[in-house]
Amino acid sequence: MAGQARFASALRVPEFRALWSAELISVVGDQLARVGLSLLVYRQTSNAALTALTYALTFVPSILGGVFLSGLADRYPRRAVLVITDVVRAALAAAMAWPGLPLPALWVSVGLLSMAAGPFKAAQMAVLPQVLHGESYTAGIALRQFTGQIAQLVGFGGSGILLTFVEPHLALAINAATFVASALIVLGGVHRRPASSQAPASTEPNSGSEQPSTTGRLVALYAVVCLIGLYVVPEGLAAPYANGIGAAAFGVGLLMAADPIGSALGAWLTTRLRVPATGNAIIVLAAAAGLPLIASVFRPGLVVSMVLWAVSGMLSTAYLIKTQALVAELVPDHRRGTVMGRMATCLYASQGITILAGGLVAEVVGPFQAVAAAGLLAVVLALAIGVAWHAVRPRPGVAEGEPTARRHQSLLRKTSTSSQRTDRLADSAANGTTGEHGEEPAHSTSSMKAPGRRPKNWKLWALPTRVRVFVLIVEATALVLGVVLAVARPATSSDFARAGVLVGLGLITAEATRHIERLRRRASDTPHVNMSSVWTLAAALLTTPALAAAVAVVLYLHMWVRSWRRVRVEVHRTVFNVAAVSLACFAAAGVERVLPWHLLSLDKPSALVGLVIVIATYWVVNSSLVAGAIALSQDDRSLPRLLGSWSENSLEYATLSMGAMTAVLLAWHPWGVALVLPALYVLTRAVLIRQLEHATMNDAKTGLLNAASWHSLAIKELERAQRHRAHAAVLMIDLDHFKRVNDAYGEALGDEVLRAVGKSLRREVRTYDLCGRFGGEEIVLFLPDASVLDAEKVGQRVCAAVRTLRVSDPATEQFVEDLRLSVSIGAAAYPDHGGSLDEVLLAADNALYLAKDSGRDRVCAVKPGPEDTEVPTTR
Repeated sequence: MAGQARFASALRVPEFRALWSAELISVVGDQLARVGLSLLVYRQTSNAALTALTYALTFVPSILGGVFLSGLADRYPRRAVLVITDVVRAALAAAMAWPGLPLPALWVSVGLLSMAAGPFKAAQMAVLPQVLHGESYTAGIALRQFTGQIAQLVGFGGSGILLTFVEPHLALAINAATFVASALIVLGGVHRRPASSQAPASTEPNSGSEQPSTTGRLVALYAVVCLIGLYVVPEGLAAPYANGIGAAAFGVGLLMAADPIGSALGAWLTTRLRVPATGNAIIVLAAAAGLPLIASVFRPGLVVSMVLWAVSGMLSTAYLIKTQALVAELVPDHRRGTVMGRMATCLYASQGITILAGGLVAEVVGPFQAVAAAGLLAVVLALAIGVAWHAVRPRPGVAEGEPTARRHQSLLRKTSTSSQRTDRLADSAANGTTGEHGEEPAHSTSSMKAPGRRPKNWKLWALPTRVRVFVLIVEATALVLGVVLAVARPATSSDFARAGVLVGLGLITAEATRHIERLRRRASDTPHVNMSSVWTLAAALLTTPALAAAVAVVLYLHMWVRSWRRVRVEVHRTVFNVAAVSLACFAAAGVERVLPWHLLSLDKPSALVGLVIVIATYWVVNSSLVAGAIALSQDDRSLPRLLGSWSENSLEYATLSMGAMTAVLLAWHPWGVALVLPALYVLTRAVLIRQLEHATMNDAKTGLLNAASWHSLAIKELERAQRHRAHAAVLMIDLDHFKRVNDAYGEALGDEVLRAVGKSLRREVRTYDLCGRFGGEEIVLFLPDASVLDAEKVGQRVCAAVRTLRVSDPATEQFVEDLRLSVSIGAAAYPDHGGSLDEVLLAADNALYLAKDSGRDRVCAVKPGPEDTEVPTTR
């Protein structure tokens, strides 16, 4: 124990004392404000829902602040961020204390105040490693955890006492004063340091500033932090749990106090026991924290339950403290605010999500089984994260930046014949009903020599580490919940009969549309929607959750064997699909069970509203899992890429609505289900036709119109301009030195460059402008109702946008820092430079050659000379 730092070692540092004191004051003020706000709104409205909304606004916006504003702690001096956010929060709290403030204005103020907590927390966590070092840093984190629990208890308890003597408005004014006090303490007690940003703040752990193994370890640490949500599930179920063991209301309070007491004890013990801040120690503590909760399945008494929950809280707090210490060691200072702020956001978000999920599970299986399932799931996920941690740890004898076998594997990748595209960056690792892609991942091992069928050669292991961890966590969660729900809610013979009917109908439909589905997978570019949700949602409404998952397993297995296997859809992708759909079924079944209406009767409008809620729940869970896989696997994180286009989502809503109709028909008019089959068949064919039209009109690599489609549409637009005597302009765009890019970095990166330029072009033009690829590195734009001067301005914007592009190497998934892109552009207009499309194109092409001869990276426009001859001018 010699040399182990204790609380006193951290308190001896003046800067830490200032940060610690400011935090305690803010925590007490926050609890006072929460109680005061709840009391204020309830007095004004007598509405429990509005009171709950107000209380939720003190938490939920902080998640948005953590995600989007944590980077401020890296871009600006951290002391300044702490002081400014405190001043902003003080002003908002003071505004909330005004007696005549309308409720909408109050809610906006509460949301903004809560959002400001995100950058404050990020700056606070990032500045601590600058103030404390080594074991003193761990002691400081432990002290903050220890006193933070006490401050929350004091804040809530003191608030109740104080508000018996003062009005809620005065309590809010006191909260404003605590923010002012916090700002003054930080301003006077924390040294001023320059901004730590030495590189652009990234939105993800892997921005190219960390090496691959560091990125993988950070992803694993993000995942282990999210496990905290599972350990607080007992708190959310304390009331039904206490009722189940016959404890009075006082017992509910004791159970809810068990985790905070254990948390404080765990923080204290980390300063007394030498536990290394290593990945192995963190994984062991995380897995051990779930074991006491599993014992809840035996319905222990009040005292034993308190001890079990306290031990779980102690171990979970200990590993959380060690995780923060390890993150501070792994992450460079210029990114610490972003990473730590978002890690804190993950911590808060996971608690809210898992408590809600725990409540839904408890409605189905009971509170004891729900708490035990949370513990079991935590153990399984901790072990899975441990496997991932060992897979990404630096190997002996290999430098952190040294290329590994994965880089060389990417060079052996074959061109996929199952897609319209030939070469592309890895798409989503695995997508569910709303996100299954037809193309093969870029890092698939199908192109390797004799991959074999042994586990070590599974294509799952070729995925990026962060994707692999996410996929395994989702699959493990679905498996554990499926087993728990199967045991807790046994299926009846009627359930089995309905499940059998749904499986039979699903197989009939799948066989009838097998060839169509195979063609759809070949043409799939954006997230792919299959029709199986008709039967899986109906199973969730009509049978048990476990049987609904079984229906999904059978249908997806059949689709893979009969339709997808021949177009090279990976097995791991199909398994993830099943897991995502199963979790969506569990969520939909849980919501259906807790809603107070008999949904399938449709005898009241409320039943229809309930079905809409169930459909929305299914879609949100499934789409969130799919979006998570896509976001982790590629750089394009736009909403259309993550969630699919509006047309794809409309198709998903249609199939889910048909699933709800199928459930209603099967419950009351079973023979009517036969009417669903022809409608589903026609819908599938119509979707295929639309997909094929899109595939034949668009270039596979850039997503722009292909040459034939562009030419046809441009002629129609020019004819419209001729009829209305309007102007139109054409831009010919050529990527400068594109051959050098292919020669130096490979064709895979060249394709990424084309794709990035295509996306950049679409952002710089209007939605009705025509963007097409003429072949090679040439791109052409048709601008309706535009003069040559308008075209020049667009060209200048395009040049500027391309100069700022950063492209990731598919082999390393890191930005190519020394790659500089530019374009040369020629502009011409109708009718100034020609009366037909070919004449205008020729004029623009001549201007393009002049732009290239004049030094490239510029726009050259053709303007009429004195005798109406074409005189190119450069800009």
